Amino acid sequence: MSKGKIAIIGIGEVPTRNMPERTHWDIIYDTCMEAVRDSGLNKNDIEGAISVTPQAQPKIAAELSFGKLPEELGLKGCKDAVSVNAGGASTSNAIRLAEQWITSGIAKAVLVHHVTVHSTIPIPDLINFFAKAGVDQQWEYPYGTTYNIIMGLMANRYIKETGCKPEEMASVVTALRSWAAKDPNSFFYGKEVPSVEKVMASSLLNTPLHKRESNVLGDGGCAMVIVSAEDAKKMKRPAAYKLGDSVRYFSGTCVMRDFYKVAEGFIVTAKEAMSQAGITKDDVSLWNCYLAYPLAHPLIAELLEVAPQGMGGKYFLEGRMSFGGDIPWSSIGDAPGRGHTGSGVSSACYVETARQLMGKAGERQVKNCKYVYQNAGGGSGFNNIATIWGRDF
Repeated sequence: MSKGKIAIIGIGEVPTRNMPERTHWDIIYDTCMEAVRDSGLNKNDIEGAISVTPQAQPKIAAELSFGKLPEELGLKGCKDAVSVNAGGASTSNAIRLAEQWITSGIAKAVLVHHVTVHSTIPIPDLINFFAKAGVDQQWEYPYGTTYNIIMGLMANRYIKETGCKPEEMASVVTALRSWAAKDPNSFFYGKEVPSVEKVMASSLLNTPLHKRESNVLGDGGCAMVIVSAEDAKKMKRPAAYKLGDSVRYFSGTCVMRDFYKVAEGFIVTAKEAMSQAGITKDDVSLWNCYLAYPLAHPLIAELLEVAPQGMGGKYFLEGRMSFGGDIPWSSIGDAPGRGHTGSGVSSACYVETARQLMGKAGERQVKNCKYVYQNAGGGSGFNNIATIWGRDF
């Protein structure tokens, strides 16, 4: 994948809410048609359709995997339709596939979308699914390892390594929710931003993870239209151009994952993506990080050299990553702010990256947004994908 080959030219999204009255196809139609309209194209110009596979929703996952999308949307020019499943890394891989189709000449315009409806799934089934998600079913889950346990272990390791204080960890939630409160598509739009004290006063899930440091599951969906960078230029429309891309695999088994290998992977992927884009960290306007849980944000801020080593938590506590702070960070609030839609959170992050570069982010608009760092990872963190996007190439 080389610099400046593709661009996102259209985006569509529905707010993340509890919406049991809406069907998957209802949401898919609204988001995809909005993205097509936003792109300035006709729906019959779409030649490829890629679905980010919904998690814990086997019926719609099967329908999308078996190619129903083009006929449901009436995409008469569509040449192929596929579904991609790599957990939180699905959207990154869907965009890579779109790039391959476009650069190989298979498709000129590709639609990438995601949908989730959690609210019609029985609560015990949802809890069971997300407890096991990304956890080895033979060697980890039977012995009490769940997703929340993994997040707690990671946080404890970071605290031990850096001396990060509990109030600093709690302040990450406050920062992420401050962005979410300004986002009309967020579960927490217009709602009170919890103080550090309120976060710490919430019940303990597992040390040091409090209830307010976990996620609220929601329903939602989004879509984007992708074309070649050259075509985007000719159309003279606001666009987000992909300028750099790098990835490292760690391990699919959490307890076997080397802390230092993971840290090195975040550092190397960021540097490689920035090198491809021809920029440095000082050129980045927005760090749009997808990490699913708030506890990883201080560590990643340090690995990306946005904060000095051991100071990531303090930066959040000081409000530097909050809405209105001097370091724009996760401008939809990641999963804790947006509401967790499974693998759809990373889709929403990519849509937000495009929205910021297109200048369409409203109250959250980052001033003179020129370059965005966007990352994603699958499962409980088996890999990290770093990308750089720009408003030009």
